[in-house]
Amino acid sequence: MIVFNGVQLFRGALNDVMDSAPPAEVDEQIRQIASSVHDVVAIEKCRVRRSGLSLLVDIHVEVDGELSVRRGHEIAHDVKQALLDAHLSILDATVHIEPAS
Repeated sequence: MIVFNGVQLFRGALNDVMDSAPPAEVDEQIRQIASSVHDVVAIEKCRVRRSGLSLLVDIHVEVDGELSVRRGHEIAHDVKQALLDAHLSILDATVHIEPAS
């Protein structure tokens, strides 16, 4: 019994240290937060991984391809801020802007 519990605790700690992916519900919450930002058309890709007790997010956001570079940058900043303000322990978010097709 002691060995079984030890293995279970070790496995959980190892996943946290090894940048494992969080549950699918967290991924979905992140997509919803990013999608709620004004002028975001869609989410193309979203990669989330653990880093210790925090999350690192790499997300590709689709916007109108006719927007200016300045406006695309503002949207990326708004998405990043929305993710960091969420109560999901997000340490950092990298937001890539993609033109919607």
